[in-house]
Parts: sequence; C-alpha cells; structure tokens
Amino acid sequence: MRLHLCFAPLAGLSLLAQSGEEILAQVDRLRHPWPAFTVELTLRAGSASQQWKVSARENGDARLDGVSAKEKGRAVLMKGDQMWLLVPGSKRPVKVTPQQRLMGPAAGGDVARTRFREDYAVNSLAEDSLDGRECWRLELAAKRPVTSARQVTLWVAREGSLPLRAEFRMASGKLARTAHFGPPGQAQGQMVLSRMSLEESGGGTVELLFARWAKGGVEAGAFELPDGDR
Repeated sequence: MRLHLCFAPLAGLSLLAQSGEEILAQVDRLRHPWPAFTVELTLRAGSASQQWKVSARENGDARLDGVSAKEKGRAVLMKGDQMWLLVPGSKRPVKVTPQQRLMGPAAGGDVARTRFREDYAVNSLAEDSLDGRECWRLELAAKRPVTSARQVTLWVAREGSLPLRAEFRMASGKLARTAHFGPPGQAQGQMVLSRMSLEESGGGTVELLFARWAKGGVEAGAFELPDGDR
C-alpha cells in the first residue's frame, strides 16, 4: 500500500503530460496539417497590409517570402531555434534575436511556426470556460531557453480540440502578446487555421489571415543561408 501511495502522484503526472500532449498535438495539426506545406499569410495592422508566402518542411524549418510590393525580395528564415532576415542587396543575413521575434513579420512567423507539443511542456491542465465555451486551460513552459515566449497559457475548446486563445509571456512573466484563434477552414480535406489575431501588450493588434494551404511544394534549397552563415 505504501508503494502504491508513493507512486500514485507520479502516475498522475504522467497521465497529465500524456493528456496535455494529445491536446497540443491536435492544436498543432491546424497550423501544421502536413509534414511539408505552403500557405499564403496576410498580415494586417490598421490600414497597413503585408503578404507573405510561408513554406514549412518536415523538420520544422520555415521560410516567409515577401509577396506584396514593399516586401518583395525580403524573407524570414527559421532553422531550428534560429531566425534570420534576408534583405535584398545584402549578401549576409541579419540574425533575429528572441526579443525581436516579438515584433513585426518575425512575430507573425514565430507564432505561425510554433509547435506547442515540441516547444513546450505541460505544467498543468484544468477545466475552464471562455466566452461561454467549455475548454481546457493548459499552462505551458518552454523546453529550450532560446524560445522567445517562455510561458504560455493556452485555452482549447473541449469540443473539437480547437485553440481559442493563447497568452505568451516572457521569462519575467510579463505578458508579451495574446493570440485569438478564428474558426478553422478546410484545405484538401484537412482542417486548417483560417485566421488569428495578435494583441500586443503595449497596444496594437495584428491580424493574420491564412489562405491557399497546399501539401508539399517546399524546395530544400530555399532553406540554405548565403555565405558561411549556415
């Protein structure tokens, strides 16, 4: 009996992690419906608008290529835990710091790329409600120190395991931004994310619209860095 009592809490923690990871896996499928894919991303902030093409491959690397006039030729490249900005006319990529990932297209790319199950550990899982919907509330902690948001509180609808809201916090616990997820869409028979909005803690909102999801179509050469910065 004593052994049973000693190991019961450990079994509970194991069950919590397993259940939490299953929820995160379902959430991730909306933004990563296939191992490799492309999707068109539109960023809107007030009257300003940017269009980017996002390419993601099996290992989690992602690249954003500017499509709209002002962004044409610019790219944001994410390889592993590193992020670079590729600028026309410059032979060397500009490395993006974790703090800079909280701003502009880097923020949109960082959030769009985030894979909760791989990037975060589940600290707690509880029943909750949000805007009248029954949901799960997950408290997440970053697995690696280079992750820009160190803590995340994620609300997931119990019906359909759809993400509703996520609060991203820095290491200090200060709120960096809040993400609101829109209803899912359909692409090639797969449920996908259609839109989300990011509310910055200092004010301002950026809307992310996703369209033309397509399976595959990612060229390996697109993820190579120029010169010796690989």
